[in-house]
Amino acid sequence: LSSECSIVCLIYIERLMDKGKVALLKNNWRPIVLCSMLLASKVWQDCASWNIEFAAIYPEYSLPAINLLERKFVSALGWDLYISQSLYAKYYFALRSLSEKSDFRRKYNIFIQRTTNEQPK
Repeated sequence: LSSECSIVCLIYIERLMDKGKVALLKNNWRPIVLCSMLLASKVWQDCASWNIEFAAIYPEYSLPAINLLERKFVSALGWDLYISQSLYAKYYFALRSLSEKSDFRRKYNIFIQRTTNEQPK
């Protein structure tokens, strides 16, 4: 996915948390991010991904499961997939300023290393 699509993905996740009152938890974040990426691709990119392509990339989710997840996700959003230029710009500049902080990369790498080491084996 493009970096622009990633920003749209984040907006959709936060919108789901706000409008749908869905908490992002350790047992549900993967399907939420998957569905958000799928929707962001469909809305934002000229050559969007298909649900069957996501099912092939993520075999732990069947095509019917992805279809159902997508229906529930957009329903929880009230079918509000529109993103204004100003909202997109707000997220873009917030993420950009975050990444420009001097110790962001170091803290991020430590976080990733810690979470990777905590994965059950």
